[in-house]
Amino acid sequence: MGGQPSHVISPMPIGKTVIITGGNTGIGYEVAKGVAMLGAKVILAVRTEERGKSALAKMKADYEERKKGGDCYDIVVRDELDVQYHICDLTSLKSTMQFISWFKSTVLTEDQWESTYQVNYLAHFLMISEFLPAVCASDVECRIVIISSQNHMQAEFDPEYAASSRMKKFDGFNSYANCKLFQIQLMYSLDKVLEHHPHIDVLSVDRGKLDAMAFPNSDASSQGFSCQMSCLKCCGGMRDDRPGADTVIFAALDPALQGLSRGYFLRPRDKARPAPCIIL
Repeated sequence: MGGQPSHVISPMPIGKTVIITGGNTGIGYEVAKGVAMLGAKVILAVRTEERGKSALAKMKADYEERKKGGDCYDIVVRDELDVQYHICDLTSLKSTMQFISWFKSTVLTEDQWESTYQVNYLAHFLMISEFLPAVCASDVECRIVIISSQNHMQAEFDPEYAASSRMKKFDGFNSYANCKLFQIQLMYSLDKVLEHHPHIDVLSVDRGKLDAMAFPNSDASSQGFSCQMSCLKCCGGMRDDRPGADTVIFAALDPALQGLSRGYFLRPRDKARPAPCIIL
């Protein structure tokens, strides 16, 4: 009645992945298309490659038709849908397990850690741990610069984040924010470990660039989102890679910082306080 939508209009968080079986035809197709138009990353589990290609082509054509017609009140407008397919023949448990293994491999590393956690924190922790004995044995001035992000301020502090129970509630933005929080905590922890090695300083800097990941519930094409980004640019919170690199170089090489450990910098010479939930 009255042309109102039959479902609640609620854009999906950026990076949210939805797996849909039978998404190449019938009700499965309509569900997949609807969810994809709300902004989700959709994976169609289909029986054959032919069915997957056909469904993707039709879904993308339907989406372009909606945009051209201007009937966009209940969809997220972007360049194209984030949709893909992968073979999963539900009449074969072997095929189903192959699909499950494939999807797990896109989320976890070969070491079976969640990829955001390993790339942003765990691998760096390992690298520092392995290099530290040699650094401590030297009497040459050394600096360890850890690149964090202001997004750590928005982390839902959880010391058990890396546990399997936390991974069941995976959220792309929270994962990133937690990792950036852990990086600053690592700076403080290392500083305590290295208190008898005054020639080693540990600093942290803001990466100098905010992107759509900072706004997981926003539609990048909306007027509100554009307003947010404009405000950030005016306030200096939205920068390209060059200023971020300048901050890293400053932290690594400026002679005035010698002996100053536990420093967190937003920009060169702009020292800031990290999130209050960090245990010092």
